[in-house]
Amino acid sequence: MKNIMKRAWEIARKGQEKFGGKVSEYFAEALKMAWAETKKVTITTTSGSKRNKSWVAKITGTHPKWKLNREFVDAVEENDWTGKVFELESGIYEVCDAGDREFIKIDNGEIEYLEYEEVTAMVA
Repeated sequence: MKNIMKRAWEIARKGQEKFGGKVSEYFAEALKMAWAETKKVTITTTSGSKRNKSWVAKITGTHPKWKLNREFVDAVEENDWTGKVFELESGIYEVCDAGDREFIKIDNGEIEYLEYEEVTAMVA
């Protein structure tokens, strides 16, 4: 893991290159972004099968038909031996590992396991 301050300056320089101005003008927001990168959580699932897929979806609210609205997360790495690797930020997620489903809440880099009723109460 890179030093947070170095990473913040890298992000600030990219902002300055793209939008102009002084690098220091971008530093405050870049520091927030660098801290957020350190609080990501990595989840690994199996690769799944044709019948039972593995996936991770962020719960974004309610859905009239499916009860929960989901935004599926792309795996950052995938192969047959180690499975799928997902990097997740703070939020509520549904994780399906080859048919086995569970709900998790990620807050400040910590994972909390939830029941379906807790999730529906949080997003209602």
